[in-house]
Amino acid sequence: MRWVVYPNDHPPPHTHVIGPGWEIRIELTQPPSLLSVAGTPKAAEMAKALIGTSQRLAQLRSLWSTLHD
Repeated sequence: MRWVVYPNDHPPPHTHVIGPGWEIRIELTQPPSLLSVAGTPKAAEMAKALIGTSQRLAQLRSLWSTLHD
C-alpha cells in the first residue's frame, strides 16, 4: 500500500492510496474522507488506508500545498 499525491492533480486536496488491483482517493480533511474507490479493496485495506492517511495527514497536506500552491 502506498500513498501518492500527483503534482498536476485537481482539487480538492487528496491522496491516492494504491494497493494490489485497487486505488482509493481520500480527501485531506480532518478526519480524512473517502472520495472514490476503484477496484475491490478488502474492508481491512480500506480501514488501513483511512487510518494511514489520518496518521500522515500533516505530511500529505504539506506535500499537496508544495505541489499545488
